[in-house]
Amino acid sequence: MVTEILVERQGTIADGVLTLQGDQKIDIKVLAEEAQRKVSRFVHMEISTQMHAKAPTLIVSNKASWRVPVHLTFPSFGDVGRVGFIHVDPTTGDLEIHPSVIKEIERRADELAFRFTSPATQH
Repeated sequence: MVTEILVERQGTIADGVLTLQGDQKIDIKVLAEEAQRKVSRFVHMEISTQMHAKAPTLIVSNKASWRVPVHLTFPSFGDVGRVGFIHVDPTTGDLEIHPSVIKEIERRADELAFRFTSPATQH
């Protein structure tokens, strides 16, 4: 499995050569698959059984974290789209969940659900 790594830096990048030096040590004890399972379990239990997690991206910034996408699924349509992200600490496995993140996921899910279940989309 290929793991995507995103390096977040402050400032802008100009034309020319970009040199990155990896001087940050990250002790990854929680693999991408485990982070994905943890988020899927959380969203099923705490938000909706119609949500699931997709493959995460390792974010390297001041602090590293797995950024796990959360998707909404309907039995009649399948996966209808991403409704947000939940971050997982790659060392401890702790989910970095704030009430505002959950509210935003719920808001986006409601918007997406409306588009797929409104009378205009049904034939």
